[in-house]
Amino acid sequence: MGAEPAPAGPSSVDGLRDRALLELAAARDAGIDGAADYLSVLRAEPDALWRDGGPRHLTASAVVIDAPAEHVALVWHRKGRFWVQPGGHLEAGDPSLEAAARREVAEEIGLDDLERVGPGPAVLHRHALSAAFGSCREHWDVQHLFRAAAPAAELTLRPSDESPEVRWVPWPLLSTGPERSVAELPEGTVEDMPEKLAAIARYLSTSS
Repeated sequence: MGAEPAPAGPSSVDGLRDRALLELAAARDAGIDGAADYLSVLRAEPDALWRDGGPRHLTASAVVIDAPAEHVALVWHRKGRFWVQPGGHLEAGDPSLEAAARREVAEEIGLDDLERVGPGPAVLHRHALSAAFGSCREHWDVQHLFRAAAPAAELTLRPSDESPEVRWVPWPLLSTGPERSVAELPEGTVEDMPEKLAAIARYLSTSS
């Protein structure tokens, strides 16, 4: 989820906004649900890239799977008190939404040798926030799918201050797929995680 971002200058804001618009346009062209709405918001509200850009704003996250796609990495979100994929707010210096997601993954679980699955964002997911998140009322999350270079058993995840617990969770295929089991999700997993993982499973089946 990262540290509080430093103020961004006009060039960095414009550059990130332009790149984000290209990434979201690619998602729209790839048929990702909701991409047109995201494009409309960002065009109308350029400050929606930032934590202090208003009660609704974009965030970047990633579903990280191991090399055989049999496990998914989850973090314990200290503020929200739930298990979820790594991610958070954009920061000054992030050149793109994908780069922001990669930074969050490196900070929260310690992995950086990751392959992007597919041409761009895998899922676009809007969700309301509780009072624990202060002035933030709604996150418009841009979720990428990243694949690690080895099986989960060979990759140790590293916790962080914001995510004091991290774990690989089994995510096996059901029969021939693309559906996958979420039976091993830990107690306290964020409520909409099965829905997000179902969308990721469909995306993975057409992008591998």
